[in-house]
Amino acid sequence: MESAIMPSEIAKPSYTNNAALGIAQILLWGGSYFILSVLSKPIMQETCWSYQMVYSALSLALLISGLVLPRIGRIIDAYDRNYILQYAGVVMACGLILMGLSRHFVLYLISWTIIGIAMGMGLYDALFASLGKKYGPGTGKVIVQVTLIASLAPSISWYLQSLMLDTYSWRTVCFIYAAILLLTIFPLYNFVFRQPGTTHTKRTVSKETTTSLGELKGQLYYLLLVHFTIGAVVTTGIIIHLIDILSDKSMSMTAVIGTVTFLGPSQAGVRVLELLISRKSSLLSAVVSGIAIMAGILLLSTAPIVATAGVIILGMGNGMRSILRGTLPLEIFGQEKYALIISKLARMPLIAQALTPIITGWLIQQFSVSVFLYIFCALAFINIILCCIIIKQTKKNGIRI
Repeated sequence: MESAIMPSEIAKPSYTNNAALGIAQILLWGGSYFILSVLSKPIMQETCWSYQMVYSALSLALLISGLVLPRIGRIIDAYDRNYILQYAGVVMACGLILMGLSRHFVLYLISWTIIGIAMGMGLYDALFASLGKKYGPGTGKVIVQVTLIASLAPSISWYLQSLMLDTYSWRTVCFIYAAILLLTIFPLYNFVFRQPGTTHTKRTVSKETTTSLGELKGQLYYLLLVHFTIGAVVTTGIIIHLIDILSDKSMSMTAVIGTVTFLGPSQAGVRVLELLISRKSSLLSAVVSGIAIMAGILLLSTAPIVATAGVIILGMGNGMRSILRGTLPLEIFGQEKYALIISKLARMPLIAQALTPIITGWLIQQFSVSVFLYIFCALAFINIILCCIIIKQTKKNGIRI
């Protein structure tokens, strides 16, 4: 039997490292998930592609990201040196350059396929897997700090891209942003994850470790998978249709935009609270997050006067959910197989996210915003029940969280 290589000495988090990771996340989210919010209109005007055609590329990227993540997780888990994150900016830059060159829709879709691979390589799930391997039990606090900084991604990226769009065409904006990624992401990630004296050597895995990897796919694994998938569908569906939901209440567009602006600060605010208050169980936080999301949806389904409160509570629940994607699997499964588990747990939620706009758009078109909200409120309630079942199962398995 081959002996397993002992894990490297657990590193200590630093504010400098966390700031570097937060900046990298802002730039990567801005070059992928949020970029169409600014560029979609000029793209449609120049190419005459429909709204559905332009945004279908983002759904494709999310789908590709979900498909490649398990493989990325295996690579992060198997090698001593973390090089996946470092090249995410290079791959995303290639996708943006190809996007800027796209004159035909097929080439545009290919560019977003490349961007989707980069999203799998460099966004939250790959980052959380890498952090778990580097920091072990201290990962939770690092995740909170990094996601707090990264919550500024829409505000900063939209402002920066809008500023560029005032002077340049959308194609040139793609090229400039690609250059920014090429110049920043590799050195930022290399600064945090550099490990002097290590090589790209694959770690030997013992027979016992291989067996336990298979055993991890038990009831707890699948409960978490369903929980994360439903959570991704609910929050994605509500947030992408938030303007439609508020407009359906006969609110003026000025009031709608003013209400929507509370979403980002509330997500950031709850992460600040996570840093200030004493650390609680991730499972308890999951229940609170689920209740907050359901309460937010319920408020949004009632009178316009409580819409702002609904957006704030929803944002707080979603802000907690983003952190739990990283901390909950770590507390349940431990550090040893964390990179592999978190990447596998991310696949179905990302695929579900990719399909959510299509399904929710059909629901609203065929029925109404109210029916859509009632269905999603029921899904949020199911997710709370799932949290309670997960708590019961962890106690049954003797896992203390």
